[in-house]
Amino acid sequence: MFLIIPIFSTLAQGELDEQNKIFYRNEKTYALNLNANGLGFDYRFAKRVNANRKFIYDGDINNMKHPKELKKFNPWSTSLSRFAYGKINTAFNIRFGIGNENEIYKKYDRNSVSIRLFYVAGLSTVVLKPIYYKILEGEYIVEKKFDLNTPAFYIWGRSSYFKGISETKIIPGGYLKTGIGFEFSKNDKKVSMLEAGVTLELYPKTIDIMATETNKMFFPTIYIAYRFGKVISDYHVKGIDGGKEE
Repeated sequence: MFLIIPIFSTLAQGELDEQNKIFYRNEKTYALNLNANGLGFDYRFAKRVNANRKFIYDGDINNMKHPKELKKFNPWSTSLSRFAYGKINTAFNIRFGIGNENEIYKKYDRNSVSIRLFYVAGLSTVVLKPIYYKILEGEYIVEKKFDLNTPAFYIWGRSSYFKGISETKIIPGGYLKTGIGFEFSKNDKKVSMLEAGVTLELYPKTIDIMATETNKMFFPTIYIAYRFGKVISDYHVKGIDGGKEE
C-alpha cells in the first residue's frame, strides 16, 4: 500500500522531463496578435534578473481601426474596390516599452505549463496617412479626400495607398500593457506561449480616423497572441550537466 501511493503520485505528474534544465534564461521572442483594432506584430527581449523575474524590452506595431468602421463597395463601380465610408485616415501605431515579467508557476514535467505575468510601459506613436478616394464628378473620376457632402454611391473606391503619403502625420503618446502568458514548449531551449492582455494608450489629442463618427484620444484594447522564440543565452542547472554554458 505504501509503495503504490508514491508510484501513483509520480505518474500523475505527467511525462518526466529528462532535458538539461536551463536556469539562466535570456529569451528573444516574436508574437502575432489579434486585437480589437486588427492585427499586430511584437518583438520582445527578456533578460533574466533572478530565478522568477526577467526585465523585458518590448516593441510592437499594430493596425488601428475605428470601432464603427465598416467596409463596403459601390455596386455601380467597375473596380468593386471596398472602402469604409467616412474614413479619412489610415492609422497604425509603433510602440516601445520596458517592464518586468514574473514567472508565478514553473514547468515541472514535459507536459506542464508555466504561467507568467508581465507589464510594460513606454512610448507610443500613431502614424496617420490621409485617404484619397476615386469620386465620380460628372463624366470624370477624380481623386479627392473624403467629403461629408459626397454620397457613398459617388465613391468608386480608394486611390492607391501611396496617394497622400507626403501628408502623413505623427502623433506621440504613451501606453501601458499588461497580461498573462502560458508557456507550453516541450523543448527547454524554445519558447511557445499563448498570451492575453490589455493595452491602454493615451494621446494628447484625438486620433482622427473617421469623419462620420466621434474620434477619441484614449484607446483601451484587449488582445490575444501567439508568442514564439528561443533561449539565446543560457546556463544549465549544476548537478545535471555540471553547469555547462552554451
